[in-house]
Amino acid sequence: MASDASEVLGSPEVAGTFLSPKGLTSRMTVMAAGRVVGGLIGTVAADKATGGERYEGAPDFGQVGYVAVTQDEVAIVRGKKGAFKPKVGDEVVARVRRTDVQAVEFDKGALKGSLKIQFADGGWWEFEIPKIYRKTTEKVVEALAPSG
Repeated sequence: MASDASEVLGSPEVAGTFLSPKGLTSRMTVMAAGRVVGGLIGTVAADKATGGERYEGAPDFGQVGYVAVTQDEVAIVRGKKGAFKPKVGDEVVARVRRTDVQAVEFDKGALKGSLKIQFADGGWWEFEIPKIYRKTTEKVVEALAPSG
């Protein structure tokens, strides 16, 4: 069964994909190295060095999120870690009207991609996309691309 956020959003999903907060991969790598090198002190130093805060404009959904596009909106739903793959959660952490989307960019990258959704008010959301979700992300980009 494919992942779908229609039930939690209350309207049919057009496209959706799993994602991670921007910088998660780098942060986890540095944190692991910090633990190896210096235990708790190394972990604290690594957290400080990677700027343990979220990027401006990105909703806080933890380590796994799901971006869903419906006819009228784009939403971020908190994801759940599953035994073999993530699952769509039941908490919507952000919603924006599709008409407010000004641009969408997807850099596929080699191992992880980068998705950026820009809004008419100047704000944006930026995320990491694991390689396994490249095709579903392309469908999100296609659904969000401003027509004209």
